[in-house]
Amino acid sequence: MKKMKKKSNKGEIFKVRNSRKLYAPFYMMIIVLLGVLVYIQYTGKPLNDMAFKMVLAFSVALIIATEIHRFGNLYEINDKSIIHTTGYFNILSKRVEFGAISDIDIIQGPWQRIFKFGHITLFKFAEGPTLKNINRPKDFVNYLEEKMAISRKEE
Repeated sequence: MKKMKKKSNKGEIFKVRNSRKLYAPFYMMIIVLLGVLVYIQYTGKPLNDMAFKMVLAFSVALIIATEIHRFGNLYEINDKSIIHTTGYFNILSKRVEFGAISDIDIIQGPWQRIFKFGHITLFKFAEGPTLKNINRPKDFVNYLEEKMAISRKEE
């Protein structure tokens, strides 16, 4: 889990973005395409210049697109709440106070279990927001629960 901890005058802020493991199939597609190009070159067959440029452009565009998609979501845990920020130009931030959270669920499909990422659903006495594609969700939930316990002791 890519952790970004930052000290502020109010305390520590823990920031997390979507896991890059979500994009593993896309990265594998790039590797396969580049592997085919290397195989063609290795066997001495003629390589179409246009095909090479297309594979290269597709690979670069796909990597840029996955990073842009990834930067559209940010999850922050501070001393009193968890904040989900979405968007690129119009930013929407949703804050859930620790006192409003009644339960936390981790949801992982087979692919997510293999690569250790998943969704976390926060319950606010009813189903609340879902934090999607969090790397090592159990560690994230443990950290969140520790912050919630500290917050409750301070009250």
